[in-house]
Amino acid sequence: MSEKADKDELRVEIEREHFVRAALLAASLGIGEEEIQDIRLKALRQISAEYRNAPGTKSLAQQYGFSKQKVKNLLEKYAEEKRKEGNDKVLAHCYDLSAGEYLSFEEWVDQLLKAWDK
Repeated sequence: MSEKADKDELRVEIEREHFVRAALLAASLGIGEEEIQDIRLKALRQISAEYRNAPGTKSLAQQYGFSKQKVKNLLEKYAEEKRKEGNDKVLAHCYDLSAGEYLSFEEWVDQLLKAWDK
């Protein structure tokens, strides 16, 4: 593929909000580290806040070289930003199969961090 076609594919993946795919593509294209990091943060937020996928969050964080503490800080900051924007839908209670109950995003993050080292 040409460089333009590759960059178009990256743009399309970002527009579709396929951030995990976009992060892989950006890294393979040699895009700047800052842009790759931004896409990776979006991927981590998406898999955590939107999908509430604990194993996926941990796996992605490890793949990206994020520590447990960094993930905690990133997700707390994300929740704070969403509250300030008045867009707290992703923070609402959501059923968590492993807990067997509805958890707010903050409760879900607490569960994620408790199970992190297991």
